[in-house]
Amino acid sequence: MMNKQTTSGTWQAGQYAQLAMICGLLLAAASNAWADDHADARFRGTGKADPVRITNVAIKPSGSAGAADVTFDLAWDHSWRAAWEVSEEQHGGKGPLKLESWDAAWVFVKFRSPGADQHSHAMLSASKGDHRAPASAALDVGLTDDGTRGVGVFVYRKAAGHGPNDFKGVTLRWLHGAVDPAAVELKVYALEMVYVPQCAFWAGDGSTDRVKGQFSAGYSAHPFRVESERALTLGGETAETLNNRDAAGMDPSNRDDFNSDQPRTLPAEFPKGYKAFYCMKHEITQKQYVDFLNTLSYGEQAACTREGPNAAPGAFVLHNPSSTGTAERLRNEVRIAVSGVPDAAVPVRIPRGTFVASGTVPKRGAPAVYEAGLPHLACNYVTLKDGEVFAAWAGLRPMTELEFEKACRGPLLPVANEYAWGTDQIAGMDAKNGKYVLQNAGQPDETVVWEGDNGPDATRGNAPDFGRLGNWDGPLRVGVFATPTSDRVRAGASYWGILDLTGNLMETAVAVSYPEGRAFSGSHGDGGAAPWAGLYFGQRGGGFPRGAHPSLAHSTFRISNRFIAANPWYGGGVGARHFYRGFRCVRTAK
Repeated sequence: MMNKQTTSGTWQAGQYAQLAMICGLLLAAASNAWADDHADARFRGTGKADPVRITNVAIKPSGSAGAADVTFDLAWDHSWRAAWEVSEEQHGGKGPLKLESWDAAWVFVKFRSPGADQHSHAMLSASKGDHRAPASAALDVGLTDDGTRGVGVFVYRKAAGHGPNDFKGVTLRWLHGAVDPAAVELKVYALEMVYVPQCAFWAGDGSTDRVKGQFSAGYSAHPFRVESERALTLGGETAETLNNRDAAGMDPSNRDDFNSDQPRTLPAEFPKGYKAFYCMKHEITQKQYVDFLNTLSYGEQAACTREGPNAAPGAFVLHNPSSTGTAERLRNEVRIAVSGVPDAAVPVRIPRGTFVASGTVPKRGAPAVYEAGLPHLACNYVTLKDGEVFAAWAGLRPMTELEFEKACRGPLLPVANEYAWGTDQIAGMDAKNGKYVLQNAGQPDETVVWEGDNGPDATRGNAPDFGRLGNWDGPLRVGVFATPTSDRVRAGASYWGILDLTGNLMETAVAVSYPEGRAFSGSHGDGGAAPWAGLYFGQRGGGFPRGAHPSLAHSTFRISNRFIAANPWYGGGVGARHFYRGFRCVRTAK
């Protein structure tokens, strides 16, 4: 099959790749009369951990029966909102493309009633007018899929600008029903996300020399332009179909079930990335995973950890045992602070005159309390199932592999073999002398610097890969390369300013490879149990590979590499915990 596609597309693809490289590198200079002065701020950061901070939480009467107002202050130190224009030469479509994007806090509320062993999700009013934010902030309600209730809200800058946000007195209308709001334990959570606007984009990178199942237009080597959410034909030979280079270079045990000779249908309901969506700016951190665990029941905690909730204080709960039986935790310090107690059946004996009755009575246990020793680091050892449960808990959903490519590349013409920052170069590539060195390990200002040859510059992006790890072995602080002066390449940022889509931990995305993945309709969690079953996931973006697959390190980091983009059984299945795997969630923008 590969001969068929390369004979028709190799020469053109080579010319195309050269043009695409030039166009892609124009991003830094892509400003004109419509652009504002804040677009480059999406590639910057504070140079330290910058979680969204929630303070001064209070519950107040709303004046409406069955409802109360939850008020709080919301702040984080680097935020932006910007508008810019992309030329026809850059995006490959027709006419100039006007875009606007921003970062936002996705805010949701949990509560625990007296005597309950877990937190419930607080449902909010579906009406935007029932919620309030200060004049400098915009607020949108994220609804349940049936549109009847609010799951959370997005809070973000109302006008273009960049710098810190400090929103005082944000107020959400909680529909508590029969629950007594004065008696509950209430927690407000926030995840930083980035708005990816509706627009066409390219899937596949046009590479002809390092093919790993990249998406293509039919059996050619050309990328495929996604221009709507309509149903697509997967496989087939014409340019109107979304093919996979006939699965060339894919892992034989994880190949797609479609090719030029065997087309399939990708339903209209499957999220293809054309529509606007929000994407988490970072992978789930260890602090965020601990927050999640600390709202669950004992049994739910047990399902989302490797060590049971009744383990001793200080026990690390996500790592795998190594071949020698010792802990292999690789910079993961999610651990027990207070041991949990499982439910138990307590035997009882009751004298009844001439006989003794015996039986058992249930004795309720208690969930564990967890803590994060490295709160700002990406959370590895997250299983595919853990990721689904976290997404549902937060009112979000898994990302699809087409959304992953748009989240990385934006609307720009692809560059062959490109990484998330838009070039085909990575720090240390072909260097004989050079490595990353970790400074202030585990601290809020954890930093990574390059020592030696071929370090990060205007074309070589930042993402530690195999052979370039100096004095550590594990994931990094999320967004570690974004600084007050960084550009897209040096920050290792995607087109939209989403961080670590190349590197840190491998991304997990719903694959189009089999019916189980294609059946995904983009439904969201509502704060409770995960509504998805049997999804097929693939791995994208590469992660710190340690000693694993050194020959594939650079290749697996590339945006369009689909070497292992097929099914959930890769690497041990949905319950496997891997040191290189993380998770990040998205939500469709309404």
